[in-house]
Amino acid sequence: MALHNSLEGAGSVTWWGFSPALNLLVPSGNISVGGSIREITEDKALSQTINILLVGSGDPRHVLKTVAGLRQSSHSKTKLHVYIVENNLELIGRHLLFLTLAFEPPDRMGLQEKAETFLELFGNSLIRSQTANYLQEVSRRLIQFVTESDLQEGRLPSVDLSALRFKERDQLEGIFKFWCHPDPRSFQIHRMWDVRVRQYLENRYDFRQGAFDWDLTMKLHHRGAQMVSKPEYMRWRETGVAFELREGLYDTANRSLASGLLLKRSGERVPVRGYWGDIVSSPYISFGIETDNENLKKTANGLPTKTAQDVSLYNLQTILKDLVPKKDAEESEPSVIGEEATQGDGEGSAAALDPENHSSSLQSQFSIHFLPLNCLDNWLRRIATISSLTSCTSLAV
Repeated sequence: MALHNSLEGAGSVTWWGFSPALNLLVPSGNISVGGSIREITEDKALSQTINILLVGSGDPRHVLKTVAGLRQSSHSKTKLHVYIVENNLELIGRHLLFLTLAFEPPDRMGLQEKAETFLELFGNSLIRSQTANYLQEVSRRLIQFVTESDLQEGRLPSVDLSALRFKERDQLEGIFKFWCHPDPRSFQIHRMWDVRVRQYLENRYDFRQGAFDWDLTMKLHHRGAQMVSKPEYMRWRETGVAFELREGLYDTANRSLASGLLLKRSGERVPVRGYWGDIVSSPYISFGIETDNENLKKTANGLPTKTAQDVSLYNLQTILKDLVPKKDAEESEPSVIGEEATQGDGEGSAAALDPENHSSSLQSQFSIHFLPLNCLDNWLRRIATISSLTSCTSLAV
């Protein structure tokens, strides 16, 4: 069985983006970053309705940061519509997972725990048993979301799945059922990770520490990711565990990172479930290399005193804080990395909240539409057909 060379490093499934999270409401012209299409102009940013198309963004980093930006007074009347196109249903499943997690009511999950759980599921091949239990719990809810539209609209009204075909909904249900599966033998990601690393490095595998260090220094650091420290990057390249935010055993496979791929075996293409994502760039890029917190940018002897994990936690807390009702957000300020973290899940923070209507005012201000996997191909064919017909008509005239 062989994996095509072009897939060995970056992989065929974009579990996380290769650019930092962006607030797409900030006017900066037409920009295409990491497969995410931004078409926001000054006039459009000031209008009441903004439509954004994200193609192949891989994760909801841009969506979350943009939605958090709706809290600003200049966008208090903005109506935002985000349309998402991915090439893989597992990616859509992960979008739904992280959106559900981001809008968990504070009485169910405090800000600190929410950010830590998010990062664990986001970038770790192996997770703690508590996080695995949460993944199973939320997977059961997601099964109901794709099978019972009324329930989804009540719990996560900002999400629109109506454009997905029934076949895709059925496949999503199967993906979420797999996430609920407790058998560790069905997805042994630690072995899969090692196989991917061996295939990528080939005869350099025995000297992999040097290869990892070269990739970090000459590629990531050279391209602006200086916040990624050597110890955390080495750990991730070796084991696939990017974030160790709490003490505990990281020994349970993160089943949300499983996907299928057609591989050649004995001359035939067969579907194989495995880990087919990135093993080179790291999940630190999305939230961990840029920050507006000057305390996190301090250096000593020319090196950052904080890590990409620290920056990721702070940035994500800042984003998630703006997704909860204002009263609770004020009680759940992100902690300064290195000091005692504020849990934000005390008795007073959620006493007056109705979980079913949590953050409903914000969710009524935006909508996230998931489009079918092949919709871009269909659009291109339609455009080609229309162009052909127009050409023929012109000739006839």
